[in-house]
Amino acid sequence: MFTHRNIKSGCILLTLLLCAGTAGAWGPRTQLAIVNTALNLMSREQNVPLTRLQKDIRAGASIDDEALQELYPDLVMDPLRAIENELALLTAARRPKLDAYYAFRLGTLGKVTASVTAPMSKADAVSREKYYDDADQAVDLGALAPAPRRVFDTMKHFERIIREANASNDLITSEYQSGIGFRGAATSRLATDVSRSVNAVADIWWTIITSRAVAGNISEEQLRRYVLKGYAYRIERGNLAEIEAAEEYYAGLVSFTPDMRARIGDMLYDAGFRERAVREYEMTLAAAPERRDVVGKISEYYMEVAEEALAKEQLEEALAGFEKALAANALHPTAEQRRLETQAMIVKRDAQQTEYQTLLEQADELRNLAEQEAGRARYAEAVALLQQSEAAYTSVGDEFPAEAQRRARGLRETQYRIMELKQMLLNNTQAFSGAGFAADTARLVEESSRGIEDEALAAILERAYQAEIEELLRRMQPLLIIE
Repeated sequence: MFTHRNIKSGCILLTLLLCAGTAGAWGPRTQLAIVNTALNLMSREQNVPLTRLQKDIRAGASIDDEALQELYPDLVMDPLRAIENELALLTAARRPKLDAYYAFRLGTLGKVTASVTAPMSKADAVSREKYYDDADQAVDLGALAPAPRRVFDTMKHFERIIREANASNDLITSEYQSGIGFRGAATSRLATDVSRSVNAVADIWWTIITSRAVAGNISEEQLRRYVLKGYAYRIERGNLAEIEAAEEYYAGLVSFTPDMRARIGDMLYDAGFRERAVREYEMTLAAAPERRDVVGKISEYYMEVAEEALAKEQLEEALAGFEKALAANALHPTAEQRRLETQAMIVKRDAQQTEYQTLLEQADELRNLAEQEAGRARYAEAVALLQQSEAAYTSVGDEFPAEAQRRARGLRETQYRIMELKQMLLNNTQAFSGAGFAADTARLVEESSRGIEDEALAAILERAYQAEIEELLRRMQPLLIIE
């Protein structure tokens, strides 16, 4: 009968097993060297094009223990079963052209195979760790002895390799305990032991890549998990072209479920590929319209896009985003309010722009009137009109580039013209007398400017009246012709 103490003891034992398992076999440098050497053997001797995927294979061989445990849940309790399951999975997942994630998984399998086939894996922990540290410093890949490739039909071949690898454990352990350490049997057997692991890795890869057997014990769900991890790997690399190619690559492997689509969308969204993620969400809804969680994700995407546009004062884009959020989810708590607020901002902005355009037209009209006055040598009146034009230009803000540019140009020309006309006033000496001409000038400008606003308005009205009379006469002309 299990008691609380039994359960607690079992948990402690499992923890110790996990710690021992994740400690690994061979040092990290040796593991990577074994995998890399196996890769070169496969490419050179078997003409398997793995070198183009070397970076991904090495990445797989370099993952940490936590990531390894996630990929191989059975690794600690039954490493041979873990290898057998991975062999079957990669055989089932093999496509005509190997992709980066497949190479990554070959690398992780190579790491596990190297660890399982290392000597001292069953020796005491202290001697084992000393041995792996020493081997990591002493490994010489030039002294390796490659063997012909063989196919793993069963795990019995693997069991034999493990027995061979651990055959000298007692001798090596005793030499470490006696002080000889790595200088004895460990050194003399190192090339043989490393070669064994290299050949085991190459053989397991060769079995996977060349096998024509269909892995019957791999479920659809296992393949879906593999595909999702493949997407995660591609997304982490950040290459959109690779992500786009993933669906076609995996299409013949599994059927994509709505849940898969949603999870792929989440991964894409978290990685910053938001627009691409929404495509996955939309495909999810096409297959499963009841997925309210996905509806919410789509509407939140459009809300985010709209708020970002609003922060940049891109009001039309923001309005479109809020409208799309509402179209995706009519019950969104804030989309309608934000849409109305943005619409009001657009109305206000357009009204402001219209006001600026009116001011610019008035300023231009006042400049025209000023030139007419200047043409009649009425410089003071012209200056007063230009000053009103200047005030109109100054009232135009910087919000709208076209209007701001027109204001700047008009203001510059108006101010320059005011200076010219004032100089003309000063040069008109007939209006001045004696040494007090400066005061006379100021008085003349002031008197001439008095009432100029009324005169300008009257002139504008007079011109409008004349234009209307001319148009009326033009329309009545046919009626005045006597037959």
